[in-house]
Amino acid sequence: MKRFFIFLLAFAFLLSFSASAQEAPKPLALAEIEQFNQQLLDRAMADGLEPFASEEGYLARGEGYELLLSSGDLSGDSVVLSAALHGLGHEQEEPLEGPRGIRLEMKADDLLALFPNDNPYLSGNGDSAVLYIAGELPAAVYAGFVLRQGRTLTLAEYDVYYQAQDGVSRAGIQVTFEQGLVGAVRSFFPSEGLSQEEARQALDHLRALQEETGYIAYGDGVGTRLTREDLVLAGLDFVDLTSAQAKAVLGEPGNEETVSNSGGGRLVTLQWPGAEAVFRLEGETERAVRLTVREGILEGPRGLRIGDSLAQAISRFEHGEDLPEKGGALYGDAAGQQPPFGVMAAGPEGATLYYAVKTDKGNAALMLEFITDVLVSMTLTYL
Repeated sequence: MKRFFIFLLAFAFLLSFSASAQEAPKPLALAEIEQFNQQLLDRAMADGLEPFASEEGYLARGEGYELLLSSGDLSGDSVVLSAALHGLGHEQEEPLEGPRGIRLEMKADDLLALFPNDNPYLSGNGDSAVLYIAGELPAAVYAGFVLRQGRTLTLAEYDVYYQAQDGVSRAGIQVTFEQGLVGAVRSFFPSEGLSQEEARQALDHLRALQEETGYIAYGDGVGTRLTREDLVLAGLDFVDLTSAQAKAVLGEPGNEETVSNSGGGRLVTLQWPGAEAVFRLEGETERAVRLTVREGILEGPRGLRIGDSLAQAISRFEHGEDLPEKGGALYGDAAGQQPPFGVMAAGPEGATLYYAVKTDKGNAALMLEFITDVLVSMTLTYL
């Protein structure tokens, strides 16, 4: 009985240890920002850098890092207004790291995993989304948010609001991304504080954004079959699209052509830089028959953009564990061409992903064309 009791105690200890090991990350603390600044200050002194005057203060630039100081003195007593890591010089033998081991060229998803994220789908608007807000003024408040272009993250910022004299100070870390990888890390401390009202307004703005759901970057659909709801390209719902809607979203086309077809109707082609839409007109009825994007930052189904890799595109939809290197079915009855299905065709110069789905207006398809594994064209059409 005694041995059994000891076993239960040991088992309970293991459970508690496992739970603590899987604890969610905590918000960025002010001390972490100060430690990052001190790390780069120590490095600058060791490298013997000489600060020089700039518009914002005094800059000290080293290999792959820089400091913004309040004065031209570089010593252990220097006041650091900002510290930054950037791409130049990051290939040194002992590369510097940001708070929590942030590294240059770290994947955006790995960076987000270092901090709390109460918004895993990144719902918000097309430009930004809140990751977390913790605390209430006058106590310290911690907040994290991202800026983006659709699903493409451009910046992640983690802030600390804290009381300082009669106002509120805001310090934080900004991480910028280039093609999904960390490109730079920068800390900032305020040269001037915020009033209590200004701080409340800033936090109220974040809380309002926290409630927005106009754009969801990562929904339940990632890694699943193409659906009717995915048939959106350049902000245009292909199934219900009209030429008037296309012009309202993309502006007046640079070129517009109308030709008669053999069925007695007309085909209208609208062209914008990097985009094209084709409509069939039969009497008073208008229907989109093809929508294509070939360049620019216009977003396609599941956040795809021109320039994305073949691997990125495949990961957005269902596929088997073993990908067909020379082409083949990804899911469904691809051989029988019965939607829903996905298939990849591969050739010496590139590949094409082809996904089909049933809609109330017929079977529609998404075609993604790649050259040397880079997405060069996205098309929605009917079979």
